[in-house]
Amino acid sequence: MRITRVSKRLRRSAWAVIVAATLAGCATPLPPTEKISLARDSVGRALAAQATQFAPLEMKTAQDKLARMEQAIGEKRYVEVDALAEQIEVDANLAETKANTVRKQQVLQQAREGIQVLKQEMLNAPATTH
Repeated sequence: MRITRVSKRLRRSAWAVIVAATLAGCATPLPPTEKISLARDSVGRALAAQATQFAPLEMKTAQDKLARMEQAIGEKRYVEVDALAEQIEVDANLAETKANTVRKQQVLQQAREGIQVLKQEMLNAPATTH
């Protein structure tokens, strides 16, 4: 009799575990809304930094992944959305940083050229005596 009671309890417990595991497996994960928002914002900042012009390859990579993420959102493939959102944020930040660096290098080069012009003008200016 004791064995029967114990085995009934074990069976009930086993069924409870199986049902809980099955229900957990069927649960649809929620979309990673915060990561999606961060990814979109990162692409927006990169575009504002003119990454399309100054970091075209990096920007294209981020935009291609953004399109794939949007499609995955529509198809409710949230595990893929999560991974793509993280990649997009990294790619867009790289594009933004590269664009800012290239623009600053151009400003620096223009300043150097301006200094050279001023030096030449000073060297070519007639000497004045006081």
